[in-house]
Amino acid sequence: MAVKTPAHVGSDPETLASAGRWEVARVVLAAVYLLGGVAHLVLAASSMDLYESFADQALVGVYTDLWRDAVVPHLAILVPLVGLFELAVGAALLWRGRAVRLGHAGGALFQTGLVLSGPWGPVNALLALVHGLAFGRAYPRSVLARRRD
Repeated sequence: MAVKTPAHVGSDPETLASAGRWEVARVVLAAVYLLGGVAHLVLAASSMDLYESFADQALVGVYTDLWRDAVVPHLAILVPLVGLFELAVGAALLWRGRAVRLGHAGGALFQTGLVLSGPWGPVNALLALVHGLAFGRAYPRSVLARRRD
C-alpha cells in the first residue's frame, strides 16, 4: 500500500519520517485527552472527593491555597467541565486544520496550568512544549482520513 504524502511534506525520507512521528504524537496525545476526559467524568460521578487533595503536593503554596479556596468549593461544576474540555481537545487533535491547532493551543494552556501542581510538573511542562511545537505544523487531513489512505 502506497503512502500518500501531504502537500506540505517534502518527499525525502527524513521529512516523511518526521511527519510520521508528529502524526503518532498527535494520535497519542488525542488518546490521552480522550481517556482523561472520560476518567474525569466517571470520577465526577463517583469519587469527587479525590479532587479535594489534588494540590496538596503543589510546588508553591499559592497554588494549593488557590486550589482550596477557588476550585474545591466548585468541584461539582469544574470537574465535569475539565472532562468535557479534555474530550474536546482529544477530538480536535484528531480532526484537521485549525481544529488541530486549537486543540494544541488548548492542550498547551492546560498543561502549563498544571506545571506547578505537584512533582509531575516536569511531565506537564514537556507536554506543553510538545503542544507548542506541534501547533506550528499543518494538518490538512483528519486522522480518520489518513487511516483510509
